[in-house]
Amino acid sequence: MTKPHSTDLRSRFLGAMYGLAYGDAISFPALFHRFQSSGIPRRRHNFLWRENGDLDNKNITRLMLPFTHRMAASNLEPSPTDDTEFALLSLKALLNEKESPTQATFVRIWQDEVLPHADEVRSSFSERSAIENFKMGLQPPATGNDNPLHYEDSAVARAVPIGLFCAGSPEKAAELAALDAQITQAEDGIYAAQGMAAAIAVLAGGGPLTEALQQARAQFPADSWIAHGDQKAREALAQAERPQDMALLLSKSVINTVYSYGSAAPETFPAALAIVEACDGDLQTACSVANAIAKSADSVPAMVGALCGCYQGVDVISPMWRDALSTCRGLCLPSMEGANLEELTLQLLAQVPD
Repeated sequence: MTKPHSTDLRSRFLGAMYGLAYGDAISFPALFHRFQSSGIPRRRHNFLWRENGDLDNKNITRLMLPFTHRMAASNLEPSPTDDTEFALLSLKALLNEKESPTQATFVRIWQDEVLPHADEVRSSFSERSAIENFKMGLQPPATGNDNPLHYEDSAVARAVPIGLFCAGSPEKAAELAALDAQITQAEDGIYAAQGMAAAIAVLAGGGPLTEALQQARAQFPADSWIAHGDQKAREALAQAERPQDMALLLSKSVINTVYSYGSAAPETFPAALAIVEACDGDLQTACSVANAIAKSADSVPAMVGALCGCYQGVDVISPMWRDALSTCRGLCLPSMEGANLEELTLQLLAQVPD
């Protein structure tokens, strides 16, 4: 049975961020993100991918997976990776702003914490393109427009703390999320971030799940790519007899097999909304379904984790898991090494007006 909606603001804030980190950490791609730890030498990466190529040529079906032979096992233990670290980047930007946040608020955190470590940052295509655009002197929205994967879903995780910051005000959340998203995205990549921020704002404010989903979808312009993706996702939702059916239906109709990457926001975010609706906001069920769609497992589990965690509250995630997720390792953003998710989230909570 789905755990009921949390009525405690603190629990909803922590639930959103821990839910994001949980979905991020349990996905199969996260194992490879953790393999990027500074404690694992580059030659081991090269060996892994070279051997997998050889195994494929020899018709071996077993993948060689990240391993810690002669190294600390903790390098690969579950922990937050890219979605969480970039979400905390935007959260820290909000903490640094004493007045109403502007686009400069988010640009400043990139200039302070991302660009100085540009060569060590591990990121998505759109985030890397934004970094290179900044280095050439461009500013948003050009950093997101002049971007080969402007439609990627990278800004969606960053929108979660923005939604919390705007608890109870989905319109404000969507406006603010667009300013952050323009750093790395354009068009559908922005619409998805606005949708996440609006939904989280509703849930953080104590609103019902149905209203949160409605506000998220209200950010999709008519006849846009993401609106079409949402229509297909809702058609899948109507056909599903059980939550697990969504994995099969979304794989057939929304998460396409033509494109070589699984990070297109017009597919992943509508899929996340449909999964959350099918699972009635239950985090464990939604994360299981999201992980069953292998191609989009690098982002959809984190999306549904954030939405369901905010809806159900932090207690839906066990204390043992919260302990494992509380500290970032700087796997993707070196500046996030040692960052404490719970402490930062509570600082954000303290900054939100009553």
